[in-house]
Amino acid sequence: MSITDDVFRVFISHKHEDHALAVEVKKAMEGLNPKHQKLIDCFVSGVDIPAGMDWRREIRSVLAKSHLLVLLFTAPSKNWDWCLYETGLYTRFDRSEARSVVCLFTPGEASPSPLADLQGVPAKADKIRAFLEPLCHRTWEISDDWRRGALVPEVTDNQLNAAAHAIAEAFCRSGSASTYHPCHRLVLSLSESDDIASGIPESAQVMVGPNDTSGYTMSLFDLAGGTGKRTWGDLLRAVDGTEAAWRRELDSHFLQALDEQLFPSIEGRMRAGGKSRAQGRVYRPILYSIVRGPTVGPVSDGAAETGRRPRSVTIVLEPEPLAPHGTGGGWSLDAAPGRSRRCARRSASVPA
Repeated sequence: MSITDDVFRVFISHKHEDHALAVEVKKAMEGLNPKHQKLIDCFVSGVDIPAGMDWRREIRSVLAKSHLLVLLFTAPSKNWDWCLYETGLYTRFDRSEARSVVCLFTPGEASPSPLADLQGVPAKADKIRAFLEPLCHRTWEISDDWRRGALVPEVTDNQLNAAAHAIAEAFCRSGSASTYHPCHRLVLSLSESDDIASGIPESAQVMVGPNDTSGYTMSLFDLAGGTGKRTWGDLLRAVDGTEAAWRRELDSHFLQALDEQLFPSIEGRMRAGGKSRAQGRVYRPILYSIVRGPTVGPVSDGAAETGRRPRSVTIVLEPEPLAPHGTGGGWSLDAAPGRSRRCARRSASVPA
């Protein structure tokens, strides 16, 4: 399909949860248009597809007529299959150069590896302006399908700066870029071969990312940074927790949760690693959630009977309040004093 040069069409590809960000980017880019003219037209799915239309067919049609695809890449930990599929539909990889895709990504992160050879723009105002300026003045450098010349040669510095700052601020406001969790979270992924007969398997993989296990949480086990995958067993050994009472309680709670039974508040405590910023700090480990999926292979004989095998486990590490200076206070790792158990009670029933 030939692309007409009357209007410069931009397809903004985004995750569903980044829809508000996509609308802000659309507004900022279309704000570069001259008065009473619409030379830049941005498409955002969910806004520009009328109800009742075949949205897959419409997306393919819009992609075929677009001069530029802008991918909003907010967090590497997300599943980006559909956005990369849209990009693959649009990008013509048989060409020696593909200059019609721009990936806007969160500063400090990186663009997705399948697009590593294409244009990547960190979502910082100066970098975004450096992309918008040639878009308006030397449009053929941004899109190899545009043949009309400069798109908006009369655009002002104020317009460019305002659009760049609006996009950068929208990225900062985007709730999908990071999520704040008041407690430390450990997210473990279980495979089909993991033996769950005795509790949470030591072979379970630690999922690391902004919305999974953070680097700060890993530092409690002296395992922040570095390369390679970590397992639940690695974390237990790092804090001498393999035979600890709190570990046995967690395993018991895990098995009870699989059997859809309620369990009491945990009494044991975990002490952070000796090299972490939280050296010596004591934490209450709480089984927070279990995600289960269809069973593919056989379930271990000792596991609770269920038609759905656990796929991931989330453990919350709730910090104990620090003792006031001069009191000599502190919690025992095996026999915790009585205290409010509101958080633990709230987590006692684990959703399947």
